Amino acid sequence: MNLRTTTAAMLLFASTGASAADLEHELLVFTSAQIFRTSGVGVPIPESKRDELVSDELASADIVFSVQRGQFRLFGEYLLTNHESDLERFQIGWEPTADTVIWLGRFHQASSVWNHEHHHGQYLQTSITRPAIEEWEDLGGTIPQHFLGLLVESDWRLPNGHGLHTAFGGGLAPVLTDEGLEPFDVLHPDASDHKLGFQMRIAYRPDELGESQVGLLFADNNLAVQEPRQPALTSTSHFDQTVIGIFGTYARDPWRVDGTVYYVETKPDAFTGQASNQNYTVGYLQVQRSLPHGFELFGRREDSARTEHSDYLALFPDFVTARTSLGLRWDFSRRQALTLQISASDSLRDSYNEYRLQWSAAVL
Repeated sequence: MNLRTTTAAMLLFASTGASAADLEHELLVFTSAQIFRTSGVGVPIPESKRDELVSDELASADIVFSVQRGQFRLFGEYLLTNHESDLERFQIGWEPTADTVIWLGRFHQASSVWNHEHHHGQYLQTSITRPAIEEWEDLGGTIPQHFLGLLVESDWRLPNGHGLHTAFGGGLAPVLTDEGLEPFDVLHPDASDHKLGFQMRIAYRPDELGESQVGLLFADNNLAVQEPRQPALTSTSHFDQTVIGIFGTYARDPWRVDGTVYYVETKPDAFTGQASNQNYTVGYLQVQRSLPHGFELFGRREDSARTEHSDYLALFPDFVTARTSLGLRWDFSRRQALTLQISASDSLRDSYNEYRLQWSAAVL
């Protein structure tokens, strides 16, 4: 099943029993090109990102498509880079009311605010990199970000112009391999080893039409271990992962502040029946300020506690436990931007500096 087949199936589903005039459709393409350098001691490029940055360069195109007829929707996101291609999201939706959508398919997990707002489109986020705790599975992410199952999103109007947004999702969680987390692949389906996970997000908005918000996050994931070769995994059948978080956004020109704190508890269930709970805390705060002539200055601090004591995180030695990032973005045209970002990072086994220059655009 390739992108052409997927698009054809989407159009066939949406057009069943309807004329062309009944359809609403949209196609967006976000492109980016990035130059990346590192300096410092130890490993110059983290192993989890070595495939991505083997030439210190990255080019990508994120294709987002949707079709709607009446109460039914079809939505997808296909990512192409110079090192991979994947159908990141493919969702069939039903809108029972004007404020609720029920999705079935592969979706981004509900308890990540960052990935819910930015997805894979580099143009959509001010910084070049995402916080390490929000990273995608194939780039060393430690919390599952893609699920196959059911997602329900709702907006609730409260008195005096306030609003409440809720998202509840559940389905097949990624499996844990020697290379990291591996989500269910829609193009090459195999559900035999995948177990279940559940997530939720509740956000209160002082202005239901505004961006400022505060809320709670929760996730409970069962991560099966698949064909392990590492000694740390051979005696473990799966990890139970519980995530509890709080988040907030303050958006008032010219300022924007985004922050999230996660409390993560893991429980490895060994074949011997022995198990232990291990927990750690990870958080980040990003501050942005708009400047004249399309410039935007930003800074982000990521930090963590007790990560060095987690057997689960020991499987991800390149996980960034602390990072300070500073950058400047320039929107030099209506849909194009240049971004410069400098970061000082500490992982579980190394320290290094990162220098990135990125061009990003929304071409459609």
